[in-house]
Amino acid sequence: MSKPYPSGYFLNNLWHSNFCNLSSFEPLSQINECLTGKLIYLMGDSTLRQWIEYFQKHMKSLKFFNLPGHGIHTKYLALDMDRNIYIQWKKHGHPFVSPGIYSVKDCAYIAREIDGLPGSPNTIIVITLGQHFRGFPLHLFIRRLLSVRKAIERIFQRSPETKIFIKLENSREINTDVERISDFHGYIQYLLFKDLFKRLNVGIIDAWEMTQAFASYNLHPPETVIRNQINMFLSYIC
Repeated sequence: MSKPYPSGYFLNNLWHSNFCNLSSFEPLSQINECLTGKLIYLMGDSTLRQWIEYFQKHMKSLKFFNLPGHGIHTKYLALDMDRNIYIQWKKHGHPFVSPGIYSVKDCAYIAREIDGLPGSPNTIIVITLGQHFRGFPLHLFIRRLLSVRKAIERIFQRSPETKIFIKLENSREINTDVERISDFHGYIQYLLFKDLFKRLNVGIIDAWEMTQAFASYNLHPPETVIRNQINMFLSYIC
């Protein structure tokens, strides 16, 4: 959390960090090597679902398992049987605001999901929260962050080798319901997230600074930004 501001910059579509060394993971076969034997749990909103879609698009041996569900917000599961790679994305619990239909039967709070994992040196958890909370009272967001923090502390007690990452929320367009869900609210949540997770042994993917530097004012950033988020994530674990 003591990284400088700004923490990096974009040059030739690559994010250059000011506080750590990053690899570009090119060719993409390096991603396969890095993730071999890993169990990756992505917990959050659709900006994190973009990660599993990126992995599946570029890792040809990674295949989606056809899980039952309704709409695009159902649980995603991707498997590479040869390399023993397991990647799962699951939406966070309420509030989850979407114009699309989704089932509430598989809704689960992130803290409860973390409590259900045994943890291991090969277990990796990535968490993001924020976009769906912008239109609600701030104390709700704070309570959710505290619940997640306590769950992280518990999994570290039973499995200290588990790796956990926080992907901070990104900026978004400003032409949709500006009073409720604009970046004004998002920036406050961004600062809260960093403050409440100080002194906790987690990796940080600062999606806010990346999207600001790339001038990406879109709820779902372009693939270039997603690739650089994943590059930072892979640099942490590999």
